[in-house]
Amino acid sequence: MERYLALALELKALARSRSEGLPKIRELASRFAGLPRYDTPQAFELLVSWTKARFRFAKVKRAVFGVSGGVDSSLTACVLAAALGPKNVTAYVLPCESQQGDERDARLLCAALKIPVKRIDLFPALTAMRGLLTPAKAANADGNLKTRLRTTTLFHEAAAKGALYVGTGDLDEGFVGYYTKGSGADLSPLGSLHKSEVRRLVAYALGLKDPRLAKRLAAKPADAGLVKGRTAEADLGVTYAEMEGALEVIFETCALHEGGVVPREVDEFARVLKRSGVTERVFRRVAELIYAARHKATGAPVLWRADTTRSSAQDFESE
Repeated sequence: MERYLALALELKALARSRSEGLPKIRELASRFAGLPRYDTPQAFELLVSWTKARFRFAKVKRAVFGVSGGVDSSLTACVLAAALGPKNVTAYVLPCESQQGDERDARLLCAALKIPVKRIDLFPALTAMRGLLTPAKAANADGNLKTRLRTTTLFHEAAAKGALYVGTGDLDEGFVGYYTKGSGADLSPLGSLHKSEVRRLVAYALGLKDPRLAKRLAAKPADAGLVKGRTAEADLGVTYAEMEGALEVIFETCALHEGGVVPREVDEFARVLKRSGVTERVFRRVAELIYAARHKATGAPVLWRADTTRSSAQDFESE
């Protein structure tokens, strides 16, 4: 009996020691959440500090990420360079039937920040996979295959370097499911930022290094880099400004259920929606996008045993 008691005490002590650094992470997260705006120099500094604290907590000093020349990966690059130092970050250019202009922008960005760049051409792997797999009728299947090849590459390179793979997704795209299922990351610093906030932070942070490049990349139209000439807004059916407005109404007045977006109080919802200026068409479209992507947010359904549900997410400390 005594040795089992000793084991229990050892596990408790081990958990305490492994939790060192979490109070700092929670403090930074609380300070960030309490900001009146999330597109200011103060917000950028907190993003950097939180990212640095997360790497210290993980006991990892290096990061890898995919650089596309787009606005989200541009801000991710700025955050990582400031948090870890450029030499501890590796940016991966992963062409896969990509546009040449995107690689040029990606290299200009990394040159401005002094981040090393590695290029891995994924087209041979894509060709091989297409030859092995059943042709799919779904229009997005080929795009998802490209994204999953990139994700696999970045997780592998992170493991090879003893690094964390840092994702580049933002709040708008994440909430409506404009990403490939199974394409996660170890860390997602931009996950709570609207696209408009990302753009303003790129203009600020990259502007300290290269104002002309910052201005151009901050205004660059978003696209998934999968279909030439196809923008993200065309895929989504709404502009990012419209989506941001609809999401703010949802955050304030709605709950999310398996059946979709549900107003908590009908009168309050109607008042806030009218005040927002978001049209009924736009709101319906955003709500439908969220409903269609519910399987991405909730994960695979599991038939839980009674004795496993006691280990809930509430048992794990985080920010």
